[in-house]
Amino acid sequence: MQVKQYKLFKSKIMDVEAQNKDLKLLKLPSIMKLTHGIHVMMPAHNDYSNVLVSSANVDAPALVSAVVSAIELALRGIHGEGARTMILMNVLPLGCAPSFLGFALTNPTLQKDKDSCIASYNAVVDLHNAELKKMVESLRTELSWNGLVLFDLNAIYMDAVRNPSKYAVTKPLAACCGAGGNEYNINLAIPCGKSGTVNGTTVTAGRCSDPSQYISWDGLHPTESFAEHIASAMLKGEFTYPSFSLKEACKP
Repeated sequence: MQVKQYKLFKSKIMDVEAQNKDLKLLKLPSIMKLTHGIHVMMPAHNDYSNVLVSSANVDAPALVSAVVSAIELALRGIHGEGARTMILMNVLPLGCAPSFLGFALTNPTLQKDKDSCIASYNAVVDLHNAELKKMVESLRTELSWNGLVLFDLNAIYMDAVRNPSKYAVTKPLAACCGAGGNEYNINLAIPCGKSGTVNGTTVTAGRCSDPSQYISWDGLHPTESFAEHIASAMLKGEFTYPSFSLKEACKP
């Protein structure tokens, strides 16, 4: 889908350029600026989320192989359209995400690891991230794609879980926006911003008083403050493979 949208966007720009219309007035980049821009992809989270919560027995190697192959196909497509600088994010530790921890409360067979995260979920994610890195290394070599860079979203998330004070976080395993009722502030039947009935009482999943104390906004997505930490790390070239400074890449 991302590749399809990219091709469609590029096609529309080419149509505008062919008609000699003012790209700046339309707030569109030129084809040159588009292909020479910084591209960012954050794939696979939904692929794993949907499977992990719906199936007790996951064929991890087969699942990971299918997902990584799909990402590789997408990368080849984007590269074929002229994109030369691509930051690809790996998958965050889903076993530490509040939504999955909340799900585990009703599934006692899901064991926790030393970080109080769901071990089996993180094992699948770790396998994905390892295979993703191998694929990136292979594509960099095959396509001479030096601008293909892996951003280790998993590592910065785990760093915040293990060293929350470093990020001014006090509740690393809880969601800011939720319906409460447990330590993770998660009610799977009442997602962020929605209302529902709990024991005959209407409950609304609202935001916390200080989102900056949380990693997770709604159980999966980061809070604005943690997203700033992610962006800052990316700008500085931290948690990247190979070493890459977005700040330097953005210089004219």
